[in-house]
Amino acid sequence: MKVLAVNCGGPTLEAKPSLDQPCLLVFPADADGETLAGAVAVATGATILGRITSIRRDEDALFVSRNTHGGRLSIEVSVSSGVAVATANDMLDHDREIALGTASSLNLDRTALSDQNVALESAHIVIGGGRGLDEAGFAALERIAKAVDGAVAASLPAVDLGLAPVSRQVGQSGKFVTPEIYVAAGMSGTPQHMAGIGITSRIFAINKDPDAPIFRVAEAGAVADAKILLPLVAVALATLVGENA
Repeated sequence: MKVLAVNCGGPTLEAKPSLDQPCLLVFPADADGETLAGAVAVATGATILGRITSIRRDEDALFVSRNTHGGRLSIEVSVSSGVAVATANDMLDHDREIALGTASSLNLDRTALSDQNVALESAHIVIGGGRGLDEAGFAALERIAKAVDGAVAASLPAVDLGLAPVSRQVGQSGKFVTPEIYVAAGMSGTPQHMAGIGITSRIFAINKDPDAPIFRVAEAGAVADAKILLPLVAVALATLVGENA
């Protein structure tokens, strides 16, 4: 795997580098790239920037851009010192390339996600989150998915915001799923996302906007703030599962 190095002076990576100048390592925006970026971040204490689209240099700082809200907006983040890691779809301006192994060749301590026992593509119930959620909202999705033996999915905007890894992205540029039930929480229901859901799936929507397009394709829904409703659902399901255990 080729990793792009930007403003990194030394030929190798130290375990705990102390850098006055910023050093940015850019990995491919795929499952292996994300795994390796995470491993490097853990080993070096690097800052994680997510998926970026461009880099510019200004005196002693680096500035990276990343899309958000499904590409509708772009934000710029500055890196003034230390090591940072990011992923990118395209080759960006860089000083050199560093050759690393694949994710499978690393000796990693892996912590299973709650939905890893259920593959996203074959799950009968998929709980999807969009940009209307936050980290706590996605944590609630994990608890709900565990209670119903389902899997957690995410929209492109949620992935862009760093709320979920690209491996969970459903849609035109992500995975295609055909669950019996698809719960769309905090999603507007763009055609790009709906293209990743089978036409036989029954959609249940949660959105605080009663005019959100997702309600036009949903069989049922709740006009509510998903960030408030999901934790309540997670608690109710946990209680129900506990009573039936």
